[in-house]
Amino acid sequence: MSRQLDSNMAAAVATGNISPFFMAMLSFKTQQQWVWTGVGTLVWNSQPFVGIGSAAKIGTIQEGVDVHAYGTTVTLSGIDPVLLAECMTDMVPGAQATLWFGLLANGAIIGSPYQIFNGTMDQPIVSYGTDTVSITLALETRMLDLSRASSRRYTSADQRLYHPTDSSFGWVESLNDQADVWG
Repeated sequence: MSRQLDSNMAAAVATGNISPFFMAMLSFKTQQQWVWTGVGTLVWNSQPFVGIGSAAKIGTIQEGVDVHAYGTTVTLSGIDPVLLAECMTDMVPGAQATLWFGLLANGAIIGSPYQIFNGTMDQPIVSYGTDTVSITLALETRMLDLSRASSRRYTSADQRLYHPTDSSFGWVESLNDQADVWG
């Protein structure tokens, strides 16, 4: 991911006459949702983002020099309790999530929004209020997959799941029954 702001964004920050906003692409079972933290519809890269105003909150975005899987959260509030069951069945752990930071001046996007996070969604956490429900989505980077044990095996059957015509692991099972003497 690039570490430099778009030159137009950098110039606008220097002037100070800007309105910051966030955009998100969240993948669900039935569809992808493209939302932003404003009101109305915002179009970027020919993709319309639906404004959700203050109904969303983005957690802290971290980055470090050590090899660590930093994540963040997105909280969606103001959800009607009647729609909670439908919302929960539409969320899939491992689905794609991307967040951007952008600047507006006079209602127009300045430069190109900066991607601040790209990863996957984890299990949602539900918080109940008096009239509404809030759902917090934990977002994880793909680096977290490095700490998980692989379910792959060095067997012919496992290799053929991904490459049906490959027979390169056909000899592995025969090694289990073979007694070799070294030296």
